[in-house]
Amino acid sequence: MTDLSEDFQIRVAIIEDIEGIVGIDKELGSLHPNLDEKVKKLIYNDDGYFLVAIIEGKVVGYAGGIIRETEFGEGDPIGYITHVGLAKQLKSKGMGSMLGDKLLEKMTEKCDVFRTILKFERIDLQVFFNSIGFTRTDNLVYELKYEL
Repeated sequence: MTDLSEDFQIRVAIIEDIEGIVGIDKELGSLHPNLDEKVKKLIYNDDGYFLVAIIEGKVVGYAGGIIRETEFGEGDPIGYITHVGLAKQLKSKGMGSMLGDKLLEKMTEKCDVFRTILKFERIDLQVFFNSIGFTRTDNLVYELKYEL
């Protein structure tokens, strides 16, 4: 087991956490454009799930997702993990995995299959998702950039 601070806790995000969440995203290279607005929607949306990791009262990590109906009649609803971030100094200490596991546990109230979409070059995210049990699938992702 990793050496964790006794003050480490995971809880549902509140509006007052947004500044800390955005700060971590900036530290990681601003991966989520308009993150503050997206987090607000997830906090206020009954179908949204957004958790934060806290140490000594400070946000040190976040994980969020949504549950959607499936496409093309696949079956039951699917949980999509849409946002993850952990302060750099805490990486490789097991806290990110604990946060991801807690989000999955919370989302299993409404679904039991989870997905995310990653760019091939994001090895760090691949490692994270592998650590919480995700594997690559045979599904194809299609995309169209529509311009008028």
